[in-house]
Amino acid sequence: MHDGYIFTIGICGSASGLAPACLNVMLAAMPPVKRAALLGDVLLFDGPPCLDDPLADPIRADIADAELLIIVTPLMGGGIPDRLRVLTRAVVATPPPARPRIAALVALGSQHTAALVSLRRLCAAAGATIVGELWLNAEDTLGDDTRQQLADLARTAYAQARNLVPEALPQ
Repeated sequence: MHDGYIFTIGICGSASGLAPACLNVMLAAMPPVKRAALLGDVLLFDGPPCLDDPLADPIRADIADAELLIIVTPLMGGGIPDRLRVLTRAVVATPPPARPRIAALVALGSQHTAALVSLRRLCAAAGATIVGELWLNAEDTLGDDTRQQLADLARTAYAQARNLVPEALPQ
């Protein structure tokens, strides 16, 4: 529990396009405390490019504190973006302390088994039960129906997280 509230971390596989807008809709549909991690395409490196992402450990630490994970990502070539893949490997290699967590997943693009396996692996390593998955077309706009689907998924996930910690604020 973080500060008496259900701590929600929103993890976005991209810092551009439709994915951050979807995450914003979901986070706005829930009460605080929440934090967003936008994993854009910029990587810091010295010499040849590598995927040693300096944000992986701080995000992994946030996952350890979180009761609720909201993961929104575009699919790249049938899989998840590189930085989200690095985060997944970090969480699988060093899972957070075991305790119940809830997760909701949103993928932008056509359904691919590899992407679904990666997202589910991240949630399993974090000890998070997935309460809902939403697949959206990456070319869609954020219309009223889509906004409602995203908000409903977020509220459902939040309600499940509240069942884990019913004493959390707001009551």
